[in-house]
Amino acid sequence: MKVMVTGASGFLGFHFMNALHKKGYEVIGVDKRPWPYIGTYFKVIQCDVKDLQFRDLMGVDAVIHLAWRTNIPDCKRHPEESTENNIGMTVHLLEVCKEAGVKKFIFPSTASQYGHNPTPWTEDMISDPMEPYSWQKLSCEYLCRMSEVPCSITRNFQIYGEHQREDTALAAFFRMKKGDTPITLTETMAQSKFKSGQRDFIYAGDVAEAHILIMEEGKDNETYNIASGKVHTMEDIAKAMEAEVKWIPKRDYEVERHEADISKLLELGWKPETDVIKWIHEKMQDL
Repeated sequence: MKVMVTGASGFLGFHFMNALHKKGYEVIGVDKRPWPYIGTYFKVIQCDVKDLQFRDLMGVDAVIHLAWRTNIPDCKRHPEESTENNIGMTVHLLEVCKEAGVKKFIFPSTASQYGHNPTPWTEDMISDPMEPYSWQKLSCEYLCRMSEVPCSITRNFQIYGEHQREDTALAAFFRMKKGDTPITLTETMAQSKFKSGQRDFIYAGDVAEAHILIMEEGKDNETYNIASGKVHTMEDIAKAMEAEVKWIPKRDYEVERHEADISKLLELGWKPETDVIKWIHEKMQDL
């Protein structure tokens, strides 16, 4: 079985490409950037996803579409450009997948679109995006459901792991800790029972395994939460790093608590293997 991964040179691409390879799949990566990691044992097409043609996907059985203009603040600053990039790219990719006869399309969406829904968040809740990034993801969920290509959708929670982007919370925290500067945390509202935001952290390797299982056994037009099902405050994360904390006001697009109901994915036979606090303790030894 041949699987194409867009956004292959990114943080998640590293974990997905390796996980697919280990399971014996023929893997093709697509990215505008060259493959940045040592050891290349699969094909990587260096191009913009919007430049792919159906002939590039001939013989491809499944596509996992990781390519995206990620980062919520960046999408807020550039709503028009990011919308054209993210939605336009996905429309084009779905079209060439249809022309090439791709049998399965996996679209990784975001838990951010649950917005102010009460936790734990379930896949059947009405979406409540609060900023352009989440709205763009939701729009592409609708595109997937309208497509003639069989699609499954995932809603990913707070992903961490090796090679994470520099703008992720944990990468920033490690950078601050290494530089011996206080870790910056946003403070919750006065009426909240917890001082810092609560997040459902999930390891990138576990995320890759979940997507592969959904590719193999997931239902078409079905949505799956991918998370640990456990919640930690951001202050818990800072304490695990034994870091000093500096508090700043909450930003308008931030929801104070993220928590997933992952029962649908557990029923497929998946379970998270890596605990974020244990992982942080291991990584702290390398600082």
